[in-house]
Amino acid sequence: MSRLVEIAPVPAVPLHDLLTYEVPAALGDRVVPGMRVRMPLGRQVRTGVVAGFADAAPARRLRSILEVLDTDPFLPPDLLELCRWTARYYLAALADVIAAIVPTRVPAPGGERTWRLVRRLPPDEEAALARRAPARARAYRALAAAPDGLSAAAGLSPAALRALVTAGLAEVGRRERTAAPGPPPDAGPRPVLTSAQTTAVEAIAAALDRAGTTSFLLHGVTGSGKTEVFLAAAERTLAAGRDVIVLVPEIALTHQLVERVRARFGDAVAVLHSGLGPRERWGEWGRIRRRAARVVVGARSAVFAPVARVGLVVVDEEHDAAYKQEEGLRYNARDLAVVRARLAGAVVVLASATPSAESHQAARDGRHVLLELPERPTAHPLPAVDVVDLRRRPDAPGRPRLVSDALRTALAGNLARGRQSLVFLNRRGFATYLQCPACGAAASCPHCSVTLTWHRARAALVCHHCHHHRPPPASCPECGAAALEPFGVGTEQVESALREAFPSAVIERLDRDAAQRMGAQRRILGGWMAGETDILVGTQMVSKGHDVPGVTLVAVLLADLSLNVPDFRASERTFQLLVQVAGRAGRGDLPGRVVIQTFRPAHPSVVAAAHHDHAGFMAGELARRRALGYPPFARLVNLRLDGRDAAAVERAARELGAGLRRDARPLGLDETAVLGPAPAPLARVRGRHRWQVLLRGSDVRAVRALARAASARAPAFRRARVRLVIDVDPYSML
Repeated sequence: MSRLVEIAPVPAVPLHDLLTYEVPAALGDRVVPGMRVRMPLGRQVRTGVVAGFADAAPARRLRSILEVLDTDPFLPPDLLELCRWTARYYLAALADVIAAIVPTRVPAPGGERTWRLVRRLPPDEEAALARRAPARARAYRALAAAPDGLSAAAGLSPAALRALVTAGLAEVGRRERTAAPGPPPDAGPRPVLTSAQTTAVEAIAAALDRAGTTSFLLHGVTGSGKTEVFLAAAERTLAAGRDVIVLVPEIALTHQLVERVRARFGDAVAVLHSGLGPRERWGEWGRIRRRAARVVVGARSAVFAPVARVGLVVVDEEHDAAYKQEEGLRYNARDLAVVRARLAGAVVVLASATPSAESHQAARDGRHVLLELPERPTAHPLPAVDVVDLRRRPDAPGRPRLVSDALRTALAGNLARGRQSLVFLNRRGFATYLQCPACGAAASCPHCSVTLTWHRARAALVCHHCHHHRPPPASCPECGAAALEPFGVGTEQVESALREAFPSAVIERLDRDAAQRMGAQRRILGGWMAGETDILVGTQMVSKGHDVPGVTLVAVLLADLSLNVPDFRASERTFQLLVQVAGRAGRGDLPGRVVIQTFRPAHPSVVAAAHHDHAGFMAGELARRRALGYPPFARLVNLRLDGRDAAAVERAARELGAGLRRDARPLGLDETAVLGPAPAPLARVRGRHRWQVLLRGSDVRAVRALARAASARAPAFRRARVRLVIDVDPYSML
């Protein structure tokens, strides 16, 4: 009886999970889970990944796979198990999880596909093959004359070669190209570790020597040398014959870390991020699979890197919301890093100056071992912080908006001393919106329920959600009065105002708009780190990952922006952002100073950030979360329904909410377990109307059962042209 396999097509087939196929006898035991195969799908031939063996055949007749593309599993066993765990936890189809990892078209990793003869025919069978299938016989003779195999360049018929593979006469392999050697690892002297750093490294090394998994929370103040701790731990891991994964929030923001890792480990480093082209990305995959690269650095998707012998997984800036994937497969790479380490029997290190509430509580509960770096290894302590109350600022016509007298004086003094300053505002563009001074109408996005941001440099109004853009109208479209006027402030306006205030200073701006220009980000950061830029204006792109010794002044223009959003994590995110950006000051030999401007100086996040008081902030924040029943004391699942027809979306949301309240009672959940339905804070995005139902409870199994009940209703909603998106452990409530 033929074996049956379950295959995840790449790309996935919409509304389908795994597909069942037969394994032809000629392929025998060569097919194992994790391998890529070619199989018929409809009228096409597609690539898929074998997810496992099927227990029983369905009633209909099955088709057979055509070809095995790998000699070893493309997805190692622990990585395939991570895919299964991800599918279960995030209520996703396993086929969707695998398709999110494996490319649609995979160039040969570092080389090209080859074919090699594995079984010779007796003379009479060879003669029969020549009469029956001349093209196949020519391919057979060519392979017989080339013991090392032939590539596609040999001009043989692909169909004939596939037929030889199916018949068990040939096999597919890869001929790798030899990459040009990169710079050798830095063999220079290592930094002298502080006693706290040494304690942390030895604790991680001891865990590496033990069997099993240990998870650490490395909590160190900004500039305390967390990177040096996990680089030293990575050296210990490689010496023990195991490999390392280092996750960073966004690869574009953390190039300094990549350079430090490459300086330490040379060609042994592979980098994975969305900016790589297909050939570059999967060339790195090939190096990782061959263990030519034993240290992988990458953004969130690197948690799925095909590392065969994982020994250490590091999540740098573990608190960062960028680890949560907000489209498609909605996973949290930080949480998957912990699971991957557990499946591989590895050590995981979560590192941050401002650990998340979830990780902080896990350390208090003993689920993470806490390692602390309470001081900087430099001669200067954490920077002094001044809070400027913008409520008391008198009007100052002609002065830059949101630049107080205290900040203006501080910037002028820093420039006079030849030092560098960082000015932070987490809002790009020139103005938040354009509004008619006569009738009050504002320029809004036709597809999303938001106003358009005015980008003066592009002479365009832009939606930051759907990227709709258009030139500003010559007059108000509503009343026909004068042209619309700018309101609010963004980084473009701050840059312009500072250039006017300090005409002799070298001023640059780094935000997503500036970074889109070819080579701009590298040029701006290069000048900044070389000390050629006096003032850098930026968004959160400059708040982490940059260690510039010449920066002695950091200014936060408006600390309230992240507080004014409908999200229970708003206070935590504000505190983290303020501490992270303040930590850019005073990292060299000179002391640092921070100026935080705010309309809410008494807010707990601002007060705690001004005193670098993570413990105090978390004590109050966790008490509030416990009282309100929010994570880490409860689990959330956000159910979002969206569609083009507003009435249909609302009906589906109300039906879902009522049905889930009925389902909640047998699960032991009360009425507070189902919140809503209600319109989403962003009620329309890209022309689709959005409603939400939030599931909440401390009983994880019950909440997940309720979410599965919601998922079972998805087909009925699809018939009404309404899409249901399930977001387990949501980070964005918009």
